[in-house]
Amino acid sequence: MPTVTIVFTDVSHSTQHLVEAGDADGVAEMTQHFRQCRQIVESHNGRVAKTLGDGVMALFHSASEAVRAAIALQQADENDGRRSPPQDRSGRDIARLRIGVHVGDVVEVSDDADVLGLPVVIARRLCDSAAGGQVLISDLVRQLGGSLVDVDLEPVEPLELKGIAAPMSAWSVRWLPLPDRPAVRVVVAEDSVLVRAGVVRLLTEEGFDVVAEVGDRDALLAAVRQYHPKLVVTDVRMPPTQTDEGLTAAALLRQEDPEIAVLVLSQHLESKAAALLLSRNPTAVGYLLKERVSHLDEFVDACRTVAEGGVVIDPLVTEQLVRGGRDDEVIARLTDREREVLNFMAQGRSNAAIAEEIHCSTKTLETHIRSIFTKLDLRADPADHRRVAAVVRWLHSRQ
Repeated sequence: MPTVTIVFTDVSHSTQHLVEAGDADGVAEMTQHFRQCRQIVESHNGRVAKTLGDGVMALFHSASEAVRAAIALQQADENDGRRSPPQDRSGRDIARLRIGVHVGDVVEVSDDADVLGLPVVIARRLCDSAAGGQVLISDLVRQLGGSLVDVDLEPVEPLELKGIAAPMSAWSVRWLPLPDRPAVRVVVAEDSVLVRAGVVRLLTEEGFDVVAEVGDRDALLAAVRQYHPKLVVTDVRMPPTQTDEGLTAAALLRQEDPEIAVLVLSQHLESKAAALLLSRNPTAVGYLLKERVSHLDEFVDACRTVAEGGVVIDPLVTEQLVRGGRDDEVIARLTDREREVLNFMAQGRSNAAIAEEIHCSTKTLETHIRSIFTKLDLRADPADHRRVAAVVRWLHSRQ
């Protein structure tokens, strides 16, 4: 029976909002909410065990990480609410997310990675007792979260939890909203007027500041040098030759200013272009197929990831690389499982997400990754670029 910290979330007034927004908009909003929850949980070394209507159940090995994840979830939800604050029937803004956190021994259900037990019930009841915008943790979580010296906790009156005989000691976690961040400045380069208009409109609606939109290489270079954007979204092929103007322009701009993030869009799979992007400067770059733009949330998430210094490679690119191509002598050293892990690494997946995908523990996954680094002759790097270096090696072997 493993000991884990359980986090339950719930979106208050979600039914009312779903009725008012309609099924299509309401479901789209909740889908984005779940995606954001998963990203935050995984960034704090946890995993989402399941979704529950309008909330999630997440599991952590560390009580302090669970509390920090709960704070990050509240900050993200509050940040989203600034653009479109939820309101009650009288028109007053309301806080939506409520969270409960408890820790204890649970029983694993191997079929679906779920867990059961009294600690799960208590975490759920704490969530039900929380107000919108509140994080309630049990006293046991407070005691086990020894590194929470910078987290402000306020005791609450002992709680009468449904089904629990004795009143329970609990604490409310105080958290501060994230500061307002300036909109990411973007230059969009695409010779198709319709595609360009669609990208510009989507980014603008999502809070990006599109400072210029252009249709050829020279205009792209001029716009970036004039407006100094944080992110460039560019097609690989543009006039005058329709070959690699966008790619070469991006490389030149990053040579002039390494702080510029670049997301390259391509009509066709071109592993050489993806490898070239990563080889020159393996941070703040992305390579997506144009069809990914129609997956609105994925495209916007990719733009944000790249703008924040991350790396994004279209999953279809890595899928093709796994299915075909040639192996060089070094790549041939990898086992089938190690190739599968490297494929997910190329897609930018976290360790927690990869472990869940291939049905193994995070400890086993870390063993696979260490083996990949060893076989690819990648020594420890203080900057921790070995994941990207491994992906670059993989892409080059498949050209």
